[in-house]
Amino acid sequence: MIHAIASLNPVAVLVVAFVGFCLGAFWYSPLLFVKPWMEEMKITPESMKKEAGRFPIVMGGALACTIVSTLTLASLVAAHHCAGPLKGAELGLLVGAGLVAARAGSNALFESRTLRHYLIVAGHDVLLCVVQGAILAVWR
Repeated sequence: MIHAIASLNPVAVLVVAFVGFCLGAFWYSPLLFVKPWMEEMKITPESMKKEAGRFPIVMGGALACTIVSTLTLASLVAAHHCAGPLKGAELGLLVGAGLVAARAGSNALFESRTLRHYLIVAGHDVLLCVVQGAILAVWR
């Protein structure tokens, strides 16, 4: 695995991480799922205003986590010699659905989250892994 990590293109990893971060911004935007997600989380516009000071920390932490997860997925793509967007998307789907969404499902059960909440959160993560896997398998 060290060889796979050493073979990575750091620019590609950072750009794909940024693309993934932008995908999250779109997923959790008014165009898609911000309103139902806020309902599920019991977040109101007023409570968000009260927490506005934490915004840079939350966004910075989310970006750092996205970079780490992108680096990990890029390492798997390289280690499995995925060539082409379809093979990368396939591996992304396996990781996204088989690891990330499955673990999120277990946590959702223990946290008594609704199916709606789970589908919003896990759907984002699966799509993220598929899109990033496809790009990473092409741009190495």
